[in-house]
Amino acid sequence: MVDRFLPPNLRDERVVARIGLISDTHMPDRCPQLPAALFEVLHGVDLLLHAGDVGELWVLDRLSIIAPVIAVHGNDDTVDTQRELPYQQILTVAGQRLVLTHAHYPDRTQELDSRKDDAWGPKLERRAGFGHSAGASIVVFGHTHIPMAHHYQNMLLINPGAIAAPNCVLHQRIQTVAVLFIRDDGLPIVRHIDLATPERVFVPQFDEHAGFAAAFSQYADSIMAADLEAIWHDLEQYARSLAPDVRAVLRAGTRHVQERRWLGDQTLITRAELLAEIQLADAIPADVRARITMLLSE
Repeated sequence: MVDRFLPPNLRDERVVARIGLISDTHMPDRCPQLPAALFEVLHGVDLLLHAGDVGELWVLDRLSIIAPVIAVHGNDDTVDTQRELPYQQILTVAGQRLVLTHAHYPDRTQELDSRKDDAWGPKLERRAGFGHSAGASIVVFGHTHIPMAHHYQNMLLINPGAIAAPNCVLHQRIQTVAVLFIRDDGLPIVRHIDLATPERVFVPQFDEHAGFAAAFSQYADSIMAADLEAIWHDLEQYARSLAPDVRAVLRAGTRHVQERRWLGDQTLITRAELLAEIQLADAIPADVRARITMLLSE
């Protein structure tokens, strides 16, 4: 029951709303199944909010076993999910208005440009802006894969953290969710939980002045060995030049080796291992296999 995460001096009868927060499940592309601990940790919430990058829509059906689900789409969601889920939602719970959004830029060029700046200021200001525009006091967002509960410009900014990896070459080292308790006097209380240690509250260490990369490095790390990382940019550039259906086949051909790392195997992927996977994937066209073999053998 979620009430075990309440401050010890707060009586549970003073809590008028219990809201579970989750984001970046990326299922099944980067996460084959929801962690069992998630269902235990969030048992007893009144409502569940998903802050985007859901994956496929059936993920929300699975989560609805816990409580009714409200969700928005993210930048890495499927075509169906982006079509059916909104970019943002406004909710009012126990007198508190909040905005739910993934908080990415819909325009791809703007999104990529925003990642060039390591400073937190512009990122936090953008997220607070969602709340100011809606007259809200709380913004729940995802996208960064970094858990936080941070007050900025009179706005409470909450990121529950992430379940799955932020991209295909990283591993989400710490999987977190959050619970938003709203007290009878309107005070919001946020508790994060690391699903690897679900018996206690997890307190994210967030330093606004240290920059994005410093915060991100706490929660995700590379699954590539140095020899593969050295040529990964060339592999990515080549993959982007392929037709979408060929890229999909290529992703499927390398998924097995990546998935083992996403599920916690700490051994890094080497050039030789990736090359072996590529050569075993019969569905990859011969010319594509030959080009990737050449890149991996250089």
